[in-house]
Amino acid sequence: AHDASIATNSSSIARTASDVSESSTGSGRHHVDSLIDSKGLPPIPHEYWVDRLGFQQTDPVTDFRSGGVLSLAMLVHVVEACPQVHARFLPSGPAHMLPFGITCINITDMLAKFLMFSKSVDRIDALLSQKPFWKMFGDPNSLLVCQELAMDMLADVVVELVRERTLPRGNNDMDLKQSLHGEDQGKVTVFDFAEILDTTERRVRDDLLGAGPKTVEELRAVHGRIKVRYERAMAKKEREAERKFGKKDAGSDAEKSGNSIAAGAGALLDKISRDKAAGGEEELPTKTVTAIEEVSLGDSHDEM
Repeated sequence: AHDASIATNSSSIARTASDVSESSTGSGRHHVDSLIDSKGLPPIPHEYWVDRLGFQQTDPVTDFRSGGVLSLAMLVHVVEACPQVHARFLPSGPAHMLPFGITCINITDMLAKFLMFSKSVDRIDALLSQKPFWKMFGDPNSLLVCQELAMDMLADVVVELVRERTLPRGNNDMDLKQSLHGEDQGKVTVFDFAEILDTTERRVRDDLLGAGPKTVEELRAVHGRIKVRYERAMAKKEREAERKFGKKDAGSDAEKSGNSIAAGAGALLDKISRDKAAGGEEELPTKTVTAIEEVSLGDSHDEM
């Protein structure tokens, strides 16, 4: 019965994901085959589940064993009711490199642990717990909103990681130069999933739920403040990196420009000397020759 429920609801994911994946081209929409059969069910097993929906196996039922029907319900909710969040994991979204199905299931498992209804939590501990956010769960939509916001926060972490890896860096910074998966080019890949999930867990636990929201509206407000805070922190880091390494680059360019000017002045002095020796050119004013000599010899005087 458990597997049947998962298979039935999976067809809803397949249909909805197919609708969302259709993109507008000009005045019409191109068709995307959902592979739904005459009974309204998707093919199982099929590569569709791995390539288009981000599961680990061609049979998605195996991936739901950790979170069960709850993780399936959460996944369906994000696909059907949270198009803006879901779009961040589509091919054109910032978190497209992460497998959507597995990511969503991992977020549900994380919430189950924090909200103390996972299998690993002792029931007595859960009953005696006095978490500041328990009052919020008087609203039946609170768990769905937690899933939506946690997925959005994970996508934010991906965006921040990309921006951080594209910051201006010094020549001695070897952290990203020895990368194997394109980190030195600002890329984020599925190999970064553990780091992304770990950062998301800390933010959901400490920043979102740790703020103790008592209503769903307050939960969304907290999420908005968190989003602004991390965006400002990232922008500040970008400004500092640009200010630190941008000036160094500008100084290097200025040095190259100065060397070029000095070389040109030296060449001009040589030409004047040759012309004077040949006696074929009018002698330049003394002040002009002196100015050229100062430009040409300025660097060597500085070194001395």
